Amino acid sequence: MVKITSKRDGFRRCGIAHPKKPTEYKDNRFSEDELAILKAEPMLAVVSGDDEAKAKAKAEADAKAKAKAAKGKK
Repeated sequence: MVKITSKRDGFRRCGIAHPKKPTEYKDNRFSEDELAILKAEPMLAVVSGDDEAKAKAKAEADAKAKAKAAKGKK
């Protein structure tokens, strides 16, 4: 899933007018090149499933490191 939110309603990129409200698209809706263009566009906030998975993995790793550090201080 790719979620796109535009800063300005109707802003166009990659042949689509993007609304201000978050809009979800299937993973295969955009090519890799189009997804890179959309992510690089400052007028758009783009979150893909890969981004969410990476963020979740990082949060879990950070929590484990914090717990390990706290355990080592005792």
